[in-house]
Amino acid sequence: MGQNGKTVARVQCPVEESERQYNLREAFPTYPQTRETWVKASQELVAKVSPQIDLAYGDGPLQKLDYFNAQSGAPLLVFVHGGYWQGGDKADVNFMAGPYIAAGINVAVINYSLAPEARIEQMVAEVQRSLVWLNSQAGNLGFDPARVSLMGHSAGGHLIAMMVARTNERAPEGMPAIVNLFPISGVFDLPPLLPSSINNALALDQVRAEALSPLAWPGPDNTYIHTFVGAGETEQFHVQSETLGQAWKVARHDSVPDTDHFTILNVLADGSSEYAKSVIAAIKG
Repeated sequence: MGQNGKTVARVQCPVEESERQYNLREAFPTYPQTRETWVKASQELVAKVSPQIDLAYGDGPLQKLDYFNAQSGAPLLVFVHGGYWQGGDKADVNFMAGPYIAAGINVAVINYSLAPEARIEQMVAEVQRSLVWLNSQAGNLGFDPARVSLMGHSAGGHLIAMMVARTNERAPEGMPAIVNLFPISGVFDLPPLLPSSINNALALDQVRAEALSPLAWPGPDNTYIHTFVGAGETEQFHVQSETLGQAWKVARHDSVPDTDHFTILNVLADGSSEYAKSVIAAIKG
């Protein structure tokens, strides 16, 4: 083990630290108030721009997405919400589309099935399915299928990383190439979660946690990766992103000052912030 729990390419966390490091609603008890700001901002944006709501990419009740049309032929940014694979909803985080549609980038915000009803393997497959469906609808929706980028928060950061990890599973036919990847406060190595209460609903074992860890697999060759973490997050979340940076070709990493695991989204939804500007520049570049 290296300094501060880091290894070359893998994350280590003492069993007795897992709960404190990964139980984020305990670590950041102001989350309900932060979520209220998200919901309000999301409702205001939806009322203002009238996106297409609840487009079905599959038959499941949560296999739906919201689509924000900014400009015909422009790139697409797909946002995947967090919630430890067992909570969260696209309606809570639609506000994230704001600065990107203002910059002329089309945005899709997706839902996916949640634990304990669904396993993480199913969630990975559903995010893939949403991307295949979007790719098939590029002409109808009006985005450039050759310029698709992914952004995800927390569990969503894990799910988007699984879209580009070179696992033994063959990518489904019709998957678009991912030009840019923007994981926010992501979890890329799952075994450290096993001793925590977070795993109660997930029911992961060591073998499945390994298979579902992006850090257990080689990273993509042709995707620009920019990771973000809140400066005030628990140490393990810094280690997660820093270790991905060691193992994969991560072009840029930012620890965003004065933010925690949840308030970091407010900064990335602020078009005047240097961090949102950097995302816009990468997508449009």
